[in-house]
Amino acid sequence: MPEISIQKQCTSLQDLIETESFGEPIGALAKQTNSGFFEEDNLCAGTWECEPGKMKIDLDLMEFCHLLKGHWILTSQSGQVTELKAGDSWIFPRGWKGESEVVETVRKVYFIIS
Repeated sequence: MPEISIQKQCTSLQDLIETESFGEPIGALAKQTNSGFFEEDNLCAGTWECEPGKMKIDLDLMEFCHLLKGHWILTSQSGQVTELKAGDSWIFPRGWKGESEVVETVRKVYFIIS
């Protein structure tokens, strides 16, 4: 029987480890860390953090996100600007392309379907 997967106190986690970039950096590569707690087939979940910086994003997956802290601006390839702050939730649809600007260090919890 499957059991519940849990990651407690995501806002204050201290065990995040450096991870590869979520996108292609524009300028200096922003430090990105992650702590995954669930992985099965094409599904995964965890907590991700990124320091200020810019990058290009081209997603071949679908991702639900909830921002725990920080300030993030996403600009789609078509020019739609989405400003996100702590407490906001959103979905990156499969195929989303655009630019990410982390204004203030962000931390999000995520669920990815690849």
